[in-house]
Amino acid sequence: MSGLERWQVRKFQNSRRHQVLAAQVELLYTNANVAVAVTWIAVAVLSTLEWGVIRHSLLLAWCVWMVLVSGCRYFLVRQYRRQDPSTRDASKWGAWFTIGAGLSGAGWGAAGIWLFPEPLASQIFLIFVLGGMMLGACSLLSPWRAAFLVFLIPTGLGPAIRLALQGDEAHLAMGLLAAVFTVATLGTTYRIHQTILSGLSLQFENQDLVEDLRVAKTSVESLNEDLELRVRQRTAELQRSTEQLRAEISQREQVEEELLRARKLESLGVLAGGIAHDFNNFLTVVLGNVELAKMQLDPLEPVQGILSQTAAACEGAVFLSSQLLTFAKGGAPVRCLVSVSDLVRDAVELARSDSTSISVTLDDDLRYAEVDRSQIGQVLQNILLNARQAMPSGGIIEVHAENLGGAPESAPRVRISVRDYGCGIPEEARSRVFDPYFTTKPGGSGLGLATAYAIVAKHGGTISVESEPGRGSVFHVDLPASIEKPATETPAVSDSAHETPTVGERLLVMDDDHAIRKLLATVLIGLGYWVETARDGAEAIALYEEAKAKGRPFDAILLDLTVKGGMGGVEAAARLRELDPFVRLIVSSGYSDDAVLSDYRKYGFDEAIPKPWTATQMGKVFRRVLVPHPDRKRT
Repeated sequence: MSGLERWQVRKFQNSRRHQVLAAQVELLYTNANVAVAVTWIAVAVLSTLEWGVIRHSLLLAWCVWMVLVSGCRYFLVRQYRRQDPSTRDASKWGAWFTIGAGLSGAGWGAAGIWLFPEPLASQIFLIFVLGGMMLGACSLLSPWRAAFLVFLIPTGLGPAIRLALQGDEAHLAMGLLAAVFTVATLGTTYRIHQTILSGLSLQFENQDLVEDLRVAKTSVESLNEDLELRVRQRTAELQRSTEQLRAEISQREQVEEELLRARKLESLGVLAGGIAHDFNNFLTVVLGNVELAKMQLDPLEPVQGILSQTAAACEGAVFLSSQLLTFAKGGAPVRCLVSVSDLVRDAVELARSDSTSISVTLDDDLRYAEVDRSQIGQVLQNILLNARQAMPSGGIIEVHAENLGGAPESAPRVRISVRDYGCGIPEEARSRVFDPYFTTKPGGSGLGLATAYAIVAKHGGTISVESEPGRGSVFHVDLPASIEKPATETPAVSDSAHETPTVGERLLVMDDDHAIRKLLATVLIGLGYWVETARDGAEAIALYEEAKAKGRPFDAILLDLTVKGGMGGVEAAARLRELDPFVRLIVSSGYSDDAVLSDYRKYGFDEAIPKPWTATQMGKVFRRVLVPHPDRKRT
């Protein structure tokens, strides 16, 4: 490589680094005002609740500090927005933002040390607020490594140190968990940071690729014009060849568009799977401990309302996690043969409103489909919601379902079409409506149609849109159909007769997360069971062999599906079945859409429960598994 070529390579690399750096800073300042607003709200709520338990001068000094820091950060964002993007020094603006994040983190860390109240309920609420600020910062500050480090480290270690200084066993344990949570959050944020850097590099590489394709397309169009002049002088056979070439070019553009969308979904899936798994583990601990706290406190305690709000917020986070997992690899629909007519009617009933009417037309002999009822229902609800939002002044939505194909040369399908007469979709946005986070609606998340696309693709179907600005849109969902009809279902047997556990039943629970193991033991012991815990599958097998040798085998075993650095649930289940074919096994996982959970009996389990779970749900699962079975024998 010559000196000139090396110089050109270095120049290109420096330019790319500058592009990525500027994009990181832009992501920081895009989300900055959200962080400022959340900080103000959190400061107001925390100050109000601690006014009666913390010295007023200390509390007021802390509030003044947080308000001043947040105000300076807000002013910094305004100055950033006012400056011409072409003249911005990304390194300088990133450094200023890091200073602001560090000052804010110091304030929250100080709150964990100096605003530490005496009542246990207030302590729990303080730790919850700080944990919430850390979880929020996990996504908002992840584009800039220095920013999230200077915020998360003081915010997390401050309360951890304060809890440890209390000296008693309970506070030492809480301090240790706070430190572990801080380290886990730092690790998760760092992975998000690395993914963002990779995504930004890929984005700029794609832009270069698109530009190359544009130049190539321009060149091809020029060549086509020359060919058309020659085609006029040639035979009809050459003319047919040219038309075929045009069709192939059009097909190639469609394939490239689908490949680009698939790459976006794949990238989001890799990110979503890891985040949602860790997120579900955190939510399991939070929900479980909130439920335990509610049970231990007097029902008339004011903090009961706060804990209920916390649980409700966690349920919203669970729904968000399930949406993320829609994109993740490995998720499999739980299929069964269902009536498409019933699916359409149920979705329409849920989508009806006073301002919009919905007309439904269904073929009399509409086929059945083997699909996941809840997932396809979500697809139809998302499309109907979009149709309703496209007509804010009201109107008529037309829903039509019909059979397609069925001839020997084509597989049978069912098409569901939803037509609205709203504003329509602009041509430039039509090819991106199924892209993650793309939306034309103020306040929209951009996940509705992307989720629908991912679900339909996993079912082996297709989803498409036709639209004309000012005249409305029509979405088509094509699903593989079945000519079979489901057999008559036998009514399910209620488990109400087994609501109370048999006192002293022995349970073994395996999970690689210490906090979850401790929570499981607390919950199940509280339900009247005798409980032992294991960190991985190998330890669970050893404990089971030891218990069986003593003539006191475990009555049921709960296995975590994924264990970092150890034997997971599937392998452990197979080994346990070899030791005892009648052992009762339950599988649990933070990957709530994992294929093992979708078809757990295939992998040797009797029941499955996704994370996050509640104490009530866990108790019901064990009661179902512990129902006496005539084929089970104990030695």
